[in-house]
Amino acid sequence: MNTKRQNEEPELEPSAGEDDGIILSQQLFCTPDYLTPEDQFPLKGFHSDIDKVEEDDPCPKSPRKEKPYETKFKRRRVEDGDTLSFTDDGEPVVKLGSNHEPFVGFESHFDRVEDFHILRTHTSRSAGCRPPLCNRNSFLNSNSEDEENIFRIQTLKWNDYGNGPPSIIGSNGSSRYINDFREIKEIGKGNFNKVFKVMNRLDGCMYAVKRTIERLRTEPERLKAFNEVQSLAAIGRHKNIVTYYYSWIEVEQMYTQMEFCDHNLSYENCPILLTERHELQVLYQVSSALQFIHEKGIAHLHVKPQNIYVKDGIYKLGGFRCATLLDNSLHVEAGDAQYMPPEILNENYDHLGKADIFSLGASMFDIIQRSRLPKAETEFSKLKEGKVPHLPGVTIQFQNLLKVMMDPDPLKRPSATEILGNSIFRGSLKMT
Repeated sequence: MNTKRQNEEPELEPSAGEDDGIILSQQLFCTPDYLTPEDQFPLKGFHSDIDKVEEDDPCPKSPRKEKPYETKFKRRRVEDGDTLSFTDDGEPVVKLGSNHEPFVGFESHFDRVEDFHILRTHTSRSAGCRPPLCNRNSFLNSNSEDEENIFRIQTLKWNDYGNGPPSIIGSNGSSRYINDFREIKEIGKGNFNKVFKVMNRLDGCMYAVKRTIERLRTEPERLKAFNEVQSLAAIGRHKNIVTYYYSWIEVEQMYTQMEFCDHNLSYENCPILLTERHELQVLYQVSSALQFIHEKGIAHLHVKPQNIYVKDGIYKLGGFRCATLLDNSLHVEAGDAQYMPPEILNENYDHLGKADIFSLGASMFDIIQRSRLPKAETEFSKLKEGKVPHLPGVTIQFQNLLKVMMDPDPLKRPSATEILGNSIFRGSLKMT
């Protein structure tokens, strides 16, 4: 125990020429330094008034300055023997080993880098991000038991994310679109999406990225946006279908990375009249795409010139926003009414595959005419009735095929397989 010194030592005053190397006493400034002897100011208990400096005690020792990360990570370590798991709603749970003390602030960082990354991947709150829930793909016939368990224990309510869906998908809170792509220009805009030509920063290739125009704030809006990517993922790849690569959500908007094509067959992008040879190629190759998706049990319901793309002379079907199942087990949302058959407009969904055939026939008529279909109700009704006008410069066999494709009775329309087997495509015409 310290006692009061009887003889006060005089304060040292440096003399001229002796100030180098002299350390002034801390009593002069009453500030802590690192030369204070050890254990000169022992802690007297948790409830002691440590702010009070007793008359017979010198100034306390200055604590060693800790590096910020040493303090931040203190007692937040996942040690060997601990078990990291997650609840049904994605919350982290750590079961500690027998010799460990509880964590202090589990949501903070960890000492071990791998532990920190494991947790941040699942529950990064600092960036406002959390992993999205898995969505059931309605276009797939069945899931394994493991997959079914995922859907069984989770809910599609986005309220699980706190203030709504995650603003950005990414463990570091950064934008995938900005990080991965260099935007070149906007190349298209519809009622629901904008399309941009972009270059991937890693592979240097060009892609088309679609971004929803409106924020996806409600569940119906999100499910509608998911419809296209889920159908494309279930269909798989085909040379006459625009390739789907990836999709993600940023700031309540959905981004979809697709194959970049030269242009589509809309009047604005393809005003030049095609020869009959190229028109037959369009019909054959899009029919091949329809055959492929129909065999997968999927209907397109949005076939039109704007959704027929060209890349290196190959015609590809895109625009799967309205895709649904042929068995009518999913919600049906028809595409552009000008290319829809009368039964779809009358909400008869018993022959969805044949509806695609009608739309393809109407699209071919539009491409050949190089003008929009008649908008007047009377003329439009005549076309829906199968009264196809004569097309100058087109062979009778070709016109007859288009006419039967737009027959008012869906049962009289050929299937995609039957179109591909038509004799009009035989001979020297190469249909690839």
